[in-house]
Amino acid sequence: MNYRLPEYPCKEDVWDMLAKETRPIVVYGMGNGADKLIDRFEKYGIKISDFFASDGFVRGHSFHGFRVKSFSEIKETYPEFVIVLSFASNREDVLSMLEVINSNHELVIPDMPIAGVDEYFDRDFYNKNYEKILEAYERLSDEKSKQTYASVINYKLTGQMKHLLAAVSDKDEMYSLLPCDKIQTTVDAGAYNGDTVKEIKGFFAKLKKVFALEPDKRNFKKLAKYCEAENEIKVQTMNSAVWSCDGAGDFSDSGNRNSSILSTASFEHRDTTVSLVKIDSLTDEKIDYIKYDVEGAEAEALLGSDKIILRDRPSLLVSLYHRSSDIFELVNILGEKYPFYKMYLRRLKCVPAWEINLILVNKE
Repeated sequence: MNYRLPEYPCKEDVWDMLAKETRPIVVYGMGNGADKLIDRFEKYGIKISDFFASDGFVRGHSFHGFRVKSFSEIKETYPEFVIVLSFASNREDVLSMLEVINSNHELVIPDMPIAGVDEYFDRDFYNKNYEKILEAYERLSDEKSKQTYASVINYKLTGQMKHLLAAVSDKDEMYSLLPCDKIQTTVDAGAYNGDTVKEIKGFFAKLKKVFALEPDKRNFKKLAKYCEAENEIKVQTMNSAVWSCDGAGDFSDSGNRNSSILSTASFEHRDTTVSLVKIDSLTDEKIDYIKYDVEGAEAEALLGSDKIILRDRPSLLVSLYHRSSDIFELVNILGEKYPFYKMYLRRLKCVPAWEINLILVNKE
């Protein structure tokens, strides 16, 4: 593994390559991801020949006027074809299946923004922001971080699975970068259903208290249910979104991990109002660790944590994959504002390039 940033200026990206493709293009998957893909294809004049789902999941339904076929039907219909993936997964069985498909067929996995729907990481975006991207790359504290960063950028421009399989880490490696034996009080921003509260219990042996914030009402009910049964640590739950200020905001309530403040939302969901909370307003207690996985609102959440970060210098874990610019903007902002941190980048195995985590640890 010897990754470096792609050549600058970039002259061709995945969308250019698909636009020039002469073989039939078939889309694997449906739903919101496929809807966004169709919109993107229209911009480039890319024609879709068919949609398909995994064998065993085809029930004669249609999608955008196409009868959804099985993969077996696709192989029978077209001697040659290019597969474009329109969904995400971190399940090992799905990833193994995609690796097999990739070894036998041309598989393209375009990078699709989760938030900031018009901000695609294409060649123009890369060329425009190259100096910022390079600056963020140079700020990272170890070679594994730089390899991870470069592999992600290479993936974003090519859509190739080989880059997604490179420079990945497991959770043990990710948490080994943190001072796990010193962490007692934490903030879980984007606590979902309690999965990360449960996760950090297994890594932070001295954990005593968690402030767990989750804005989506359905997710929060699951979080509260899990935390009610928790008897080893104290968990203070809040049905709120973290932000740069306290107040209230419009919210896209999806009942899954895509729930978001409407100014960061990329999908159409049922709208509601949610309380907004600065992490700085939560407590006067010393905070040892903060996790930010807030669907595109990471920059605002970090602004609302400035007092605690300067006061306590807690370890931070910041998601960098919701907005196309996060992978360099957040790295550079944090590196400039808080030079007392070492910054590491680790990515868990999944498709597409989600689960990108910036880990900040006090140098002292």
